[in-house]
Amino acid sequence: MKKGDEMKFFDTLKYRDVEKIRKGTMILAGIFCVMMSAVALTALLFAWSAAIRPTPVIAFDKEGKRMVFSANETLETETNRVRIHRFLTDFIGRFDGVSPDIDEDLKEAYNMLTPKFRQILLDKSVHREKIDTWKNKNFASRFRITKLKVIKGNFSVGSVLTVEGLGEMSFGNAVDYSGENERKTNLTWFSALLLVVPVSLDFSPDGLLVDFYAGKSFSDFRELRAYLSENGKEYLLEGDDEERFSD
Repeated sequence: MKKGDEMKFFDTLKYRDVEKIRKGTMILAGIFCVMMSAVALTALLFAWSAAIRPTPVIAFDKEGKRMVFSANETLETETNRVRIHRFLTDFIGRFDGVSPDIDEDLKEAYNMLTPKFRQILLDKSVHREKIDTWKNKNFASRFRITKLKVIKGNFSVGSVLTVEGLGEMSFGNAVDYSGENERKTNLTWFSALLLVVPVSLDFSPDGLLVDFYAGKSFSDFRELRAYLSENGKEYLLEGDDEERFSD
């Protein structure tokens, strides 16, 4: 194109065409600025979330081995009485109870133990005979806690809680074919050492592990009261309605 032709082309552009091109350019520039601002804001949000994320928590089991919980899996770093009550109800029901799926119940209960206590029980083969006796039998138990006391320790991670309490374990048919299922109920005393660990969906949903457990069953309230009196544990009966334990 010759120079004269170029001058003729620009001379033919009208004023509104120039304004139209200018406005289009400004719109494109505005969109670009908005997109860059959004990218910058997103980067700032990622940086802020990384800054406020809790640092990994390290707890120790009774052997002194470290148990590390990353920020991604740690939900809470403190337990409470509700969690303790729920955790022990589930644990004792599986550990001391029976069901047609007793092997799976005990597997779940063993996953609630510290590595040291778990290995001790495995080495002693504590539950082998129990599994052989109740596996696939139409018999099941149900446990509930009636009294729970935290004797020693606090709710923060790393603490070892000493807990003691009373409960009721009822037994009956897993499937009631006759519609007249009568359940027998035993009274129980239990004591446990609970290691408080961070709440973790993969490791411990309740933030607790059992480091020691002992339980004893009684057919009636008199047997239970005699045992508690002989062992200086009358405080477990204080404030309770004894009629609840009567035959």
